[in-house]
Amino acid sequence: MRIGEFAKKNNISIDTVRHYLELKLIVPTREGKYFQFDKRCERDLERTLEMKEMGFSLQEIKKILMLRRFSKMTTGQELAHYRDFFENKMNDLVEKRIEINKKIKLLEDKVEDIDQSYEESIGVDLGVDLGFLGKIVCTDCGESLSLEQAEIKSNMIMEGTLNCNCGFELRISEGILIDEKSMKKLEAPDESYFIKYINETNKSFLDNMYNAMEWSGRLIDFENISRDKVFLELGVGNGVFLSHIFDEIPEDNYYIAVDYDIYKLQYLKKMIERSGQKKKIVFVCSDYRRMPITDHIADYVVDFFGSTAYSYNNVEFLHKVIKNKYKEGCRLSGSFMDFNKFKDNDEMGEESFHLFKKKNIRKYLDEMGFKCIADEIIGYADEGGKYEQALFEITDRVYIYSYFGQI
Repeated sequence: MRIGEFAKKNNISIDTVRHYLELKLIVPTREGKYFQFDKRCERDLERTLEMKEMGFSLQEIKKILMLRRFSKMTTGQELAHYRDFFENKMNDLVEKRIEINKKIKLLEDKVEDIDQSYEESIGVDLGVDLGFLGKIVCTDCGESLSLEQAEIKSNMIMEGTLNCNCGFELRISEGILIDEKSMKKLEAPDESYFIKYINETNKSFLDNMYNAMEWSGRLIDFENISRDKVFLELGVGNGVFLSHIFDEIPEDNYYIAVDYDIYKLQYLKKMIERSGQKKKIVFVCSDYRRMPITDHIADYVVDFFGSTAYSYNNVEFLHKVIKNKYKEGCRLSGSFMDFNKFKDNDEMGEESFHLFKKKNIRKYLDEMGFKCIADEIIGYADEGGKYEQALFEITDRVYIYSYFGQI
């Protein structure tokens, strides 16, 4: 029979038959240009498939078949050698089974630990800490506000309003401080956001982001931060950086997480509450220009691509715009996107290009009085993924520039 008929009869692919031919596991006769497969070929194939199911590699099977082909197993030594193939494979699989059983037990224990910790996690409620009230001001006139209609739980405001004599009103809803004049409602992230982000983003891009987080986290030096310091994160988004450093944030420090997208803040707040750790996180939903917080409040500013996102629709360097929120001695931990060159596009005007160049970012920070403690190009990527598609419509290569300095 020809190769196609032989493959079909034995329920294997033609490519598999050809591979076995190359290894000489099957030795058909040749008639002209074509191979002819007979019962001898079927016998060798049957033995090959049988031993393959036992776990033998094709090279091991070839050795066994060679012994059978060159010996009739007439001596005890030949038979013992043939038997050793199978006994050794059996012993090898027994050892692997022992190791596999150990690994299965470790996995079972890990799953059980995760299930138990999830069942035991109580979770916490986060709101606007009462001690933070003195740091909240009217975004229209800068005066202090009076608290009205407050629902307070564990010294935190969960619901309420803050009013100013000028008529301005801030709302606290679900523990989030909201400036309704600048609040936006964009796409609501679902529970699987981080899973999707990791699966749908280029691995080099992810590696660079992680390296930037590690670089910045180490330089902040949380262990030596004194009490009552205030962190201000610009454009916290879904909390990628905040999640990374969350365990290290001192419990007696305020961490102001700012974003104008209420959906992202609601998602992030729910995620942090599930951790069961109570930190002084203040969620502020507002535009940067309308942050309802006092001037000279921030001891540390965290900018994990927050100003980069701002630069898409603005021509000013964000840190210059909100410099009045920084204390003397304030430290900045920033990660910025640096584009190598710009494409013709409809996403961003040329007047914003200067905000995506490392040399300009560094120059603007110098002009503000920041002294560079460390800076570094973390890496670059030539592609991103679903969530970074807009970047590569503007440039063909994205560098990550990380900076740490003090004003």
